[in-house]
Amino acid sequence: MTADPLALPEPALGPERLRHDAEFRALDRGFDRVRDTVNTGIDVLNDLGLGLRRLPEESLQELVVLPLTGDHRRIRQNAAAIGYVDAALARYAGSTARLALAVDPRWEGDAAASYLLRVGRHAAAARAGGELLRLGVPVFEEVARFAERLTVEVERLVVELVEKGTRLATRLLARAAGPAGWAVFTADVALHGLDAVADLVDDARRLVAIVDRLLAMKEEVIGWVDEQRDRLAALRRVADVVRAELGR
Repeated sequence: MTADPLALPEPALGPERLRHDAEFRALDRGFDRVRDTVNTGIDVLNDLGLGLRRLPEESLQELVVLPLTGDHRRIRQNAAAIGYVDAALARYAGSTARLALAVDPRWEGDAAASYLLRVGRHAAAARAGGELLRLGVPVFEEVARFAERLTVEVERLVVELVEKGTRLATRLLARAAGPAGWAVFTADVALHGLDAVADLVDDARRLVAIVDRLLAMKEEVIGWVDEQRDRLAALRRVADVVRAELGR
C-alpha cells in the first residue's frame, strides 16, 4: 500500500474585499514613475562623484500604508496556507489509518498492538490538529478585514494630504510671489486680519488633523494586535502539540 502524496503549494496572495481609493492607486503609480526618474538622475550625478542617496525602491503603499495597517493580502494568504495544511493533515490521517487496515490479520501479540496503537494515535493527532488549525482561519480573516479597512482609510487620507498640501503650498507661493515676497503677505494679514488667510488656515488645520489621524491609527493597530495575540498564539500551541504527538 502506498500513501497519498501530500501537496503543500504556496498559496496566492489573498483578495481585496473592499473598494480601494482609485486616486491613491493613480498617485502610487505616479510616485513610482517620479521615483524611477529621480533615481536615474541621481545615478547620473553619482557617476560624477556626488554620492547622493537614491530614493527607496518601495511603492507609496509599501512606504506609507502597509507600515500603518499591515498587509491584509498577506494575512489572507496565511489563512489559505492553514487550509492547505488542514487538507494535507487530513490526507496524512487517511493514509495512516489505512496502514492499520492493511496489517495482516494473522499478526498478533504486543508488537502488533503497539503498532496499531501508534498508527491510530498518529491518524487521530493529524486529523485533530487539522481541525483545530482550521479554527484559526476566521481569526486571520478578521485581522485581514480590520487591516484592509485601515488601508482604505489611509489611502484616502494620503490622497487628501497630498492634494491639500500641494494646494496650500501653491497658494502660499502665489501670495508670497513678487519682489517683496513674504513682506507683502505679512502686510496683507496686518491690513485685513486673519480673514485674508482663512483659506490657508483651514487647509493647514486639516493637514494637521490628517497627520494626527495617521499617528492615532498606529496606536489602533498596536492595540488590535495585542487583542489578537492570544488567539493567534493558541495556533502555535496546537502546532506544538501535534508536532510532539506525531514525533513519537
